[in-house]
Amino acid sequence: MRDQAILALARAWCLVRHPVISARTYSHAKFLPNPARPASYADKFLWRKIFDHNPAFGPACDKLASKENALSACPELKTARVLWSGRDATQIPAALLSGNVVVKANHGCRWNMMIRDGAVDMAKLRRRTSRWMRRRYGRKFGEWGYKGARKMIFVEEMLIQDGVPVPLEYKFHVSNGTTAYVYAARRDGQGNELKCHFDRDGDYAPPPPGSGEQWARIELPQSFARMREIAERLTAPFDHMRCDFYEINGEILFSEFSVYPLSGKGIINTRLRDLCGDSWDLRQSWFLTTPQTGWRKIYAAALLRWLDATGEHGEGRAAETVPA
Repeated sequence: MRDQAILALARAWCLVRHPVISARTYSHAKFLPNPARPASYADKFLWRKIFDHNPAFGPACDKLASKENALSACPELKTARVLWSGRDATQIPAALLSGNVVVKANHGCRWNMMIRDGAVDMAKLRRRTSRWMRRRYGRKFGEWGYKGARKMIFVEEMLIQDGVPVPLEYKFHVSNGTTAYVYAARRDGQGNELKCHFDRDGDYAPPPPGSGEQWARIELPQSFARMREIAERLTAPFDHMRCDFYEINGEILFSEFSVYPLSGKGIINTRLRDLCGDSWDLRQSWFLTTPQTGWRKIYAAALLRWLDATGEHGEGRAAETVPA
């Protein structure tokens, strides 16, 4: 009874202290969130935002640092070359912008600008990069890890395949060192995507009927098993992480980590979503493996006892139907 009271009070505190991100979880998951006693995929990400402030999330959200860490852990791996980095885009050498490059914010997600064959609108580039430097990504939706990412702009070589930017990206969702599922995305020249899900063995996982024309079967490369092994190696220090790759002519290139993929929205394939949530054992998280203080210490002990009693699968699942 004491633990139930502690978990109930912690839930009330979460909903009152973090109403915006709690309401957002409700809006896409369609159930009242319980981040204090997280069992579902969506609740676990909400719990991570509120409680699990792992110091390693900062470097994982820092694009430049994550590149360095990935190459250090896996020296045979490659990544797109960084050609320049700094805090003021007006200092980018003009010669770098004369070819095919991507200008990115080091401290954000989807903050990038592709430049093909030197066709760059300098006024637009300066406005956009200036806006990136004024903002902290993730503040609105509680993505705490981005606080640890350095506010920087960098220029990266554009990965080209058959004369066009490499169209396919493979996103491995890894829980406690084991891939739960893989999301593949193929982009056309206009930025539109075709999407596909696979289980850990690379078996195609079709979406439910009526999911939309953007879902299509995409063939996995022969390097898939090797890619999966690298993803599981790189994400081994985390209880859950997404690890992204490109593949060009059999060569695997690291893209980035994602601590909060799509800010914790569930995926449209309920079987894979549940598999991911089930395999994600919060007992391996930073919050529950690091001594806490004050009321968080009391809460952590109660949560651990609840997790031990229910097993790593938690209490069950609620419906989540938002694509990822």
